[in-house]
This record gives sequence, C-alpha cells and structure tokens, in this order.
Amino acid sequence: MEQLLKQVEKGTQVRSSGHERILEELKSHRDSAEGADLKSALTWLCNAQTRLGSDPTTAHSREVLLAAYEVKRVLATAGPTPR
Repeated sequence: MEQLLKQVEKGTQVRSSGHERILEELKSHRDSAEGADLKSALTWLCNAQTRLGSDPTTAHSREVLLAAYEVKRVLATAGPTPR
C-alpha cells in the first residue's frame, strides 16, 4: 500500500501513463478494506484520482495529495499495515 501511495503522489507531479492501473489497484484496496475510516479514506482517494485523470488541474492534484495523506494517517493509527 505504501508503494502505491507513493505512485499516486508522484502522479500528481508528472502526467503518467499508469493512471488507470493505479486507480484499479486503489479500488481493489478500497473494496477489501477493513474498517469504515480506511474505506472512507480510500473512497476519497479513488474519487480524487478519477477527477485528476479526467481533468489534471492543480486543484485536483492537491486533492489527491490530501486524500493520500488521509489514507496514510488512517493506516498509521490503525496499527500494523496490510501488505
């Protein structure tokens, strides 16, 4: 998950061709997430990533970074991270 979040963050800086693959992987993590907080944070990140893919603006990049930070925060407070 940590590596995936790094790819998401990097994608906000450089337009990458792996956007769809990253989004599909995020959706997979979201669908299998345990706990309402993690599922909510991953849903936000998936939605933000979708918006960035369809309209790459500074505001959408910022939203992706905020959503990725929220996922990291939830994972850090949840205990051991799933691998």
